[in-house]
Amino acid sequence: MAATEGFKRHGAHSYVATFDETEKEVILNLVEQIIELLAERIDHGHEDPLAAMVGITSHDSPPEDEVLHRLLPNAYADDVDAAEFRRYTESTLRGKKQAHAMSIRMLLKSSPEGDVELDHQGANDWLGGLNDIRLALGVRLKIENNNYEHLELLAPDDPLRGVYAVYSWLGWLQETLLSALMDEVE
Repeated sequence: MAATEGFKRHGAHSYVATFDETEKEVILNLVEQIIELLAERIDHGHEDPLAAMVGITSHDSPPEDEVLHRLLPNAYADDVDAAEFRRYTESTLRGKKQAHAMSIRMLLKSSPEGDVELDHQGANDWLGGLNDIRLALGVRLKIENNNYEHLELLAPDDPLRGVYAVYSWLGWLQETLLSALMDEVE
């Protein structure tokens, strides 16, 4: 990834970053994959209109796809409790994750020069969306319990090396946004 400065505070309630074309394309590609993946889990043809209106889903089992399962995990170890909780919360969680991803996508698509300016809500959307992308990449990289050693030693020609570089870059980007959020206004 190109060396950007990441996010910086700009005034009392604004956070800015500039992305080069490659960085924009990487983030857009990944966020669009998250949007697609989450859309696969949407209830189609919900039989109870009231349940659909209040967000109760017909899904009571975790997703089979391991990435989607990481994004929409069980809340309880007990299968019965987990299924009941999922029915009442998955739709809202999925919608929130889709909103974060769409926020990132719309902002990047509307900034031809790569300049991104976020308000506080936009910053929270980006933090959530970047976290979801990193969760998905972490599953693909088989990262468990902060076990990065095997990834640090990947051969230069290993395709996972590039994925790990993006994963690391996105973590750094999140860190710069968190730092900007915590910076005192000068």
